[in-house]
Amino acid sequence: MSKLYPSLLMASLVAAQASQIAQADASLAVYSVVAATASAAIAGSLYGNSLSDVARSGISKQQLSLLAGADADGDMNSARLNYRIEPNKIFWKTKDFALSANLELSIGQWQADRKYKDRSLTDFGITPVFKIKSHEKSPWYAEVGVGVHLLSQVHIKDYTKSTQFQFGDQFGLGWENQQFRLGYKYLHVSNANIEIPNPSTDFHFVELGYRF
Repeated sequence: MSKLYPSLLMASLVAAQASQIAQADASLAVYSVVAATASAAIAGSLYGNSLSDVARSGISKQQLSLLAGADADGDMNSARLNYRIEPNKIFWKTKDFALSANLELSIGQWQADRKYKDRSLTDFGITPVFKIKSHEKSPWYAEVGVGVHLLSQVHIKDYTKSTQFQFGDQFGLGWENQQFRLGYKYLHVSNANIEIPNPSTDFHFVELGYRF
C-alpha cells in the first residue's frame, strides 16, 4: 500500500471523526463541513487559481454515481444519482496535496418505513465539492461540499420541514481511479434556520461511480 502524505491522512482523520460526531450531534458535524468548505474556497482563491479560471478551463472528467444508504434513525432509505463535472485546472496544488473544485448535480429519492403516513419524497441538489488528494494521481481522496436542495414536498416520516428549499452539507472519503470510484458519503439536509421549525435529516451512503 502506498504511503499517504500527511495532508491526506489529516483530512481522512478529520472526516472520520466528523462521521462519529454526526452520530451524536449532527450540528457539530455540519459546522465542521461548512468551515472546511469555506476554508478550501478561500485558501484556493488566495494561493491557487480563481474559481472562474477553473470553470473556464474545460472538462477533464465526468462522473456518474449511484448512492444507496439510510438516515441516521435507521427507518428511512435513500437512493441517489449524481452527475459530476471535474474541470481541467486544479484549484490549488502544492508538493503535498492537490485540491480540486468540482460541480455535482444530483437527484435522490427518500423512502421511509411503512409505519409512517408520509413515506416518500424526491430531492434535487446542486453542490460545489472540494476534493483533496495527496497528489493529483493518488487514488485516495477526502472531500467536502455545501450546496442547495429542492424537495418535492415538506412532509416526511412524522415531521414537517418548513421549506422545500434546503441546504445540503456533505463530506466523503474513498478510492477512485480513471474509471471507477468507491466511497462513503455523509449528507445533512436542513434549511439553516431560514424558517422554524427546522428538522434536519442525515444520511450515510455508500457510493459507486463510473468516471469518463
